[in-house]
Amino acid sequence: MLRRVAALGQSELAISLDDVHEARRRFEGRVTETPIIPSDSFSRMSDRQVYLKAECMQRAGSFKIRGALNVVSRLEGQPVVAASAGNHAQGVALASAFSGSPCTVFMPENAPIPKVKATQDYGATVILEGSSLADSVDAAKVYAEQEDARFVHPYDDPLIIAGQATMGLEIMDQLPDVGTVVIPTGGGGLLSGSAFAIHSVKPDVRIFGVEIEVASVYADSRLQGELIRDYPRGRPTVADGINVSVPSELVWDISSQHVDSFLVVDDDEATNALTLILERSKLLVEAAGAVGVAALLEGLIPADAPEPICVILSGGNIDLLFLGKAVRHGLETSGRFARFEVLVPDQPGSLARVLEIVAEKGGNVVQVDHHREGWNVPFGKVEIEISVETRDADHAASLREALSDYLG
Repeated sequence: MLRRVAALGQSELAISLDDVHEARRRFEGRVTETPIIPSDSFSRMSDRQVYLKAECMQRAGSFKIRGALNVVSRLEGQPVVAASAGNHAQGVALASAFSGSPCTVFMPENAPIPKVKATQDYGATVILEGSSLADSVDAAKVYAEQEDARFVHPYDDPLIIAGQATMGLEIMDQLPDVGTVVIPTGGGGLLSGSAFAIHSVKPDVRIFGVEIEVASVYADSRLQGELIRDYPRGRPTVADGINVSVPSELVWDISSQHVDSFLVVDDDEATNALTLILERSKLLVEAAGAVGVAALLEGLIPADAPEPICVILSGGNIDLLFLGKAVRHGLETSGRFARFEVLVPDQPGSLARVLEIVAEKGGNVVQVDHHREGWNVPFGKVEIEISVETRDADHAASLREALSDYLG
C-alpha cells in the first residue's frame, strides 16, 4: 500500500548540517562505516537497480550507536537512563561503556531475551517494565528525574536525530548517484535525520519511510493531515524494533519537509523479506530491519522513483530461536513450505497414497503426524498432518488440489 501526501510548509528545523558533522566528529572511530552492497538478487526480483546499506553490521547490531554516542559523549560521566525494545538499549549501553557513564535501561517485559542479555553484557542495568515501548519510556522518564540522570530518548531528541543523520552523509559518500533511499521507520529518528542529511547534499533524492502495519502512526498521520498522538499501544508484531506508537513532533516536522512518503508492510511481508535477505544476501537481519526490502518486493516503491535505490537494513539483533520461527513463517508466506491436514479412510494404504501423491507432485515431506483418535477425528477416519517443502505458492496450490481430488 502506498501512502503519500504533499510535504507541509517549510519551517526552521531542530537540527542543522553542522550538527550532523559535529556528531560524525564525535564518533572517534567508534562507529563502523557500514558497507553498501549491490544486490543482483533484489535487482532482478524488483526490476530495479538495488543496493543494500548493511547497518545490521554496525557496532551493537544496529544504527542506534550513532545517536547514542552523540548524546552520551557529551555527558562527562553523568548517569544515563534509556528505554528501548532492544536496539536503542544496546546502543546506549555501549556508548555509556565508551564514555564511562553509569547506564540503566528500561525494556518492555516481553523484550527478546538476547537483546536483554546483550544490553547487560555492555554493562547496563536492565529493568523490565511495561507491556510496550511507550510504557517503558514513561517509567524511564520518572526514574531519570528521581535519580538526576540524563534520559536518552530513542528518537525524540535533536542530538539523537543528528547522530542518526550521519548514516545519510555516509550514503552520499558511498553512493553519490543514489536516486532513492528506503528507510525502516519506528520512532523515525533514522528516517528524519538521514533524509535531512541526504537532502542537504542532494535535494532531489526520493526518501521513503517504511512502517509495520500495526504501528503505522506516521503513515496514518500523513493521511489525516496532522500528527496522531493517541495511537494504539503494544499491538504484537514480528517487527518489535519498529513497533512504536508514540510519534515525535521533531520527526514529524523534519519528515514533513524531507520524506517523500510513508509505505506500510505487514508481518507476512516482513518475514518473507527477512528470509530472502538471509538466503540471497547472506546477511542476518531482524524483521524490523527487513521492512524496506519488503516494500521493494511488494512493489510499493513508485515506478518513477529514480535509481539506484538504496534500501537500509537497519538492524540485525534477532533472537536465534525467533529466527527459526520467522524463517518458517517467511517460507510459508512465500509458498515454499506448506502444511496440509487431510482426513482419509482408516484402512491400509491411505497414508501411503497421500505420500505417493506428494511425491508425484514433487513435494519433499518434512514431517508427518498420524492421528487415529481425537476430538475432531470422525469414527472410521484418520487425520494426517503433513508438512512439505514446496517450490513456490503455485506448487503448494497444485499439491492441495491433488490431495483434494483424491479425497473427493
